[in-house]
Amino acid sequence: MNSLSGNGFSKTGMAVCLALAMSLSATGCSNIHDDSTRTKTEGTLTGAGVGAAVGALLGLAIGGNTEGTLLGAAIGAGVGSLSGFMVGKHVADKKAEYARREDWLDDCIDHARTVTAESKKKNDSLRQKIAALDKESKELQTAYKKKQIKSQQLAKERKSIESLQKETSDNIKVLKEEKAKQLAVAKDAKSGNNTKEAKILDAEIQKLNKEIKQMEDSNKKLANISARLAV
Repeated sequence: MNSLSGNGFSKTGMAVCLALAMSLSATGCSNIHDDSTRTKTEGTLTGAGVGAAVGALLGLAIGGNTEGTLLGAAIGAGVGSLSGFMVGKHVADKKAEYARREDWLDDCIDHARTVTAESKKKNDSLRQKIAALDKESKELQTAYKKKQIKSQQLAKERKSIESLQKETSDNIKVLKEEKAKQLAVAKDAKSGNNTKEAKILDAEIQKLNKEIKQMEDSNKKLANISARLAV
């Protein structure tokens, strides 16, 4: 019997997690008929669903109980969500496909607004995860000092935090690449005297900057929590 099974997580439980991941991606896209929107949504939901399943496995490996499973699922749920949403040819690169530059700029603005909204959701979720991890890491640290748990359990928890750090770093990279695209579009709008569109894009870039800064701050907090569990 392997370690996961020893914690009460059988092959059946593993299958349930994977089935949940597939269900999330399938049901979330079944009613979307626009090819472009469906492709973006599939990328987002597949990343989130599979991440939740993997996170659940980590949770049981760490805690061996329902609370550990839920925490692991929460950690994993955001895996790939931003990169999945950005998959595909960026609207900023499709200028030549538009008959009117104003239509292209409008679509770029819509995309920028969507990116900002998705980034905010990610940051909101990340704050909740960090709050849970901060509390649990302190409890584990105390339990370790009292010799109630072994160092291996701290190492497992730290590994899951490092996974979340990597995910967050990847998302920061994606957002910075997105910011570069938006800056290029704003510059194009200004050179073409599309003043109204340029102002809107500048405002969205400022909002995106704020979300990037928030994500960077969250990653620093994750690093501090990880360091707390080092033994």
